[in-house]
Amino acid sequence: MESAAGCIAARKRDLPVQMAELETKFKEDQAGVETERERLEALRKSRRDKDNQLRVGQETLKRTRERLLDVKTNKEYQSVLKEIETFEAKNSHMEDEIISLLDELDLLEKAVKTREEELEAQSRRYEEEKTKLTEELSALVGELDVCTGKSGELKQKISADILRKYEQIKNAARGVAVVSCWKEICNGCHMSIPPQLYNELQKSVALVTCPNCSRIIYWENKK
Repeated sequence: MESAAGCIAARKRDLPVQMAELETKFKEDQAGVETERERLEALRKSRRDKDNQLRVGQETLKRTRERLLDVKTNKEYQSVLKEIETFEAKNSHMEDEIISLLDELDLLEKAVKTREEELEAQSRRYEEEKTKLTEELSALVGELDVCTGKSGELKQKISADILRKYEQIKNAARGVAVVSCWKEICNGCHMSIPPQLYNELQKSVALVTCPNCSRIIYWENKK
């Protein structure tokens, strides 16, 4: 009974850790998607800014071309032509940047959409696993209460000397004081016990301990 209770208690301790790891992993995935969304929004803003810059550049170019109609001298004419050439080059460069940005945006939008779909599926799995672990934890609490109650009843029927020895072994053996033994192998430390002791273990009703780990051992017939 104590062995079963020990296993239940160990699982009860492990479950919150497992749940915390599950939540941490999910939050990391959420953060990763959010980072991609922020990057996408930054690119969209950059595109809007460049579109505005190009519109301003095109309007400036239009007004500069209109000025050609008002120039009086060849020098002024050449100066305006040079301005037009400069604005055309700037606008052309801005158009190239926008085209490149559009390609990057297209790829990133597809990538973010894929990541969001994956996160949605992960969210469903996360909730299912979280519910499963929560239910298991709740069940273990009930099982542990039952085992603790039965353990208390059994302890009342055992002598104080044996109980004292049991508690000493339990404290020294990381909570597990009683283990099975099969084919001369202790299942607590997985070490061999002497053949003579193994033979006595199969016949004896006395308390026998493993010479290696000092746990209480009993013969488990696995035939």
